[in-house]
Amino acid sequence: MKKKTRKHKYIFPVPQKWKIREQQLLYSEASFLPENLPRSKELRPAHNLSAIFDECHNYVYANEGLLKDKIFHEIVKLLLIKLYDEQNTTKVGLQFGITSSEYRSMLANRLSSFEVRVNKLFDTVRNKYPSLFSDDSIKLKPLTLAYIVGRLQYMNLTQTPADIKGEAFQAFVYRHQRGDRGEFFTPHPIVRLAVEMIVPRPNEKVIDPACGSGGFLIQTISYVCRSNPNISKTHYIREQIYGIDFNPDVALSATVRLVFEGGVGTEIICTNALLENEQFNNVFDVVLTNPPFGSKGKMKEQKILKNYLFARKWNKTQNGDWEVTRNVLAGQTPEILFIEKCLKLLRPGGRIAIVLPDGLLQNITNSHIRSWIRSQTKVLGVVSIPQEAFIPYGTGIKTSLLFLQKLPADSEKVFMAQIQKIGYDVKGKPIYKKTHDGKLVRAKSGLPIIHTDIEEIVSEYNRFKNNGLEINKERIYTVSEKSLNTRLDVEHYRPEDRKLLEMLQVNGAKPLGELADILKETDDFRSTSNNEIRYIAISDVDARTMQVVSQQVIKPYDAPSRATYRVRTGDIITAISGASTGTYRHATALITEDEDGAICSNGFVVLRNIHSVEPLFLLSYLRAEYFLRQVRRLMTGHAIPAISIEGLSKVLVLLPPKEVQKQISNEIGKIISMRKELLKVWKKVIEEVESLIEIDKMM
Repeated sequence: MKKKTRKHKYIFPVPQKWKIREQQLLYSEASFLPENLPRSKELRPAHNLSAIFDECHNYVYANEGLLKDKIFHEIVKLLLIKLYDEQNTTKVGLQFGITSSEYRSMLANRLSSFEVRVNKLFDTVRNKYPSLFSDDSIKLKPLTLAYIVGRLQYMNLTQTPADIKGEAFQAFVYRHQRGDRGEFFTPHPIVRLAVEMIVPRPNEKVIDPACGSGGFLIQTISYVCRSNPNISKTHYIREQIYGIDFNPDVALSATVRLVFEGGVGTEIICTNALLENEQFNNVFDVVLTNPPFGSKGKMKEQKILKNYLFARKWNKTQNGDWEVTRNVLAGQTPEILFIEKCLKLLRPGGRIAIVLPDGLLQNITNSHIRSWIRSQTKVLGVVSIPQEAFIPYGTGIKTSLLFLQKLPADSEKVFMAQIQKIGYDVKGKPIYKKTHDGKLVRAKSGLPIIHTDIEEIVSEYNRFKNNGLEINKERIYTVSEKSLNTRLDVEHYRPEDRKLLEMLQVNGAKPLGELADILKETDDFRSTSNNEIRYIAISDVDARTMQVVSQQVIKPYDAPSRATYRVRTGDIITAISGASTGTYRHATALITEDEDGAICSNGFVVLRNIHSVEPLFLLSYLRAEYFLRQVRRLMTGHAIPAISIEGLSKVLVLLPPKEVQKQISNEIGKIISMRKELLKVWKKVIEEVESLIEIDKMM
């Protein structure tokens, strides 16, 4: 059998198939192993660490029959032994490795010095890091152990770049520990952006209370040490860096990563960060985190919930403020509790960068949360993250990075940005910059440049912080902290929309709620009659002609749950939910005598008793870009976007002079009349066609 060509004669060979039998191992394989143990000067940084981790996993899985979590622990043991050996070389030299003679002894079923040496190393490491190990021995078979040691022995983990180790560990942990509790890893571009905007300093204590595999902490260490080359990296990690994670194996991975950087193994605490711990309150200068989110993993433990304001019911007072009650909820989503937890951890004046679902920044149901945040902090910045950013990591929820400073704070302006280019696609594959003719743009090193606007956002933020200058670009801008309303999402404060509002206000535009009554009374047709009803859904309205083009005739008990309002002649209906709302396909229609008495969907708002404006002018305005842009600005939700009735009532209507309104109304009236006549003609033609078809059948 012809042997494969190998790139390095000292790397243990990778079998053609993962599944092998011990009797198939030949003595000749030992010829690919060194005669002596590696020397320090022979070690080299790894540039394909993820691939090596995968090879080790696959080999153990095929030959040991272990579950994924067991494989994880065994490989972590060997990585720690390898690291310890690199950093504690004695006169004896490196001990992590296997020689050809040792391998032959193993094949002959003799106890080799290799096994004794590796187990001795493990005992030393276990005694040094007792918190990292739950058992007292390596559980792999000798030949499996030999394979993995052979794959790792000429690798220099200490000198392998942090980003390569980070990417490999994140993929490794994701493969073995991905859960369904909203535990999604944070993409590196987002981690980097958060750290570079929060600007941690060497004397500041930093914590991630939902640290996962430690991405934010590793990036913080890299940033601080790069910005302050004279500080001791080891001292900084041991004195200033802290992390908490609930998952033991994920916490172990974070610990290992910090140990790789110079930590002692105690920087990461495995516990539920939401448990009350007064020892940590008001201690930290910086919090960087991406908490687990989603209704799937609601916190329901009352002993935890009772310690949080956001685990209680809130009521709105008569003056529009919010007050918290004593009533503890049955459950609360973790991301909401983590907001409060993070602020507990921060000392006065401390800073936080937290990844949150956009619903927390915009939905009406979360207004009390934003109100409380504004009462405790100053908003430093908000960065909108594209929806595809987290798809390769397990979720498509739209998120943003929120930057806050716990009071006291003197921030007067808020930095806002929208990331458009994250650097990879929905499958996680990198996207590179290209020239107009489709050629790759390359750096001086010759490598293609990742297509991302992270650098631009960081650069603009630094310019803003250093010089205090206003920024007014399309996707990067600043707003006054005082101008923030009840929403905190970036899209709500676009410069072009703010300019539009200013123009409308200067020209005396009126809120829609002042020009018409918005129908709030629902119809009880289900209980008052068994007669057929006519139902109007959003799909029954032609947005181009602004008229109802069809009505569904159904029994009351067959009516959809959305059937809500009874419309009357002269009403105007306009959509408030759905993907087309706020676009050129926005459904708006005038109710004529043909639709009088029909029931419409609550996906519409019904405008009645229109006054101070010509009704047909208002109908046409509701299709104008001035109106649609305001609707888009006030909409919330990404799965089912919608604007609230309260929000719609505040949309400004620009009122030209009465004669102009009447002129436009007359034109609209003519068009409506012409359409009606055309419909009559069309109906007559259809009837004639049907009549001819019937005659043809008779013949």
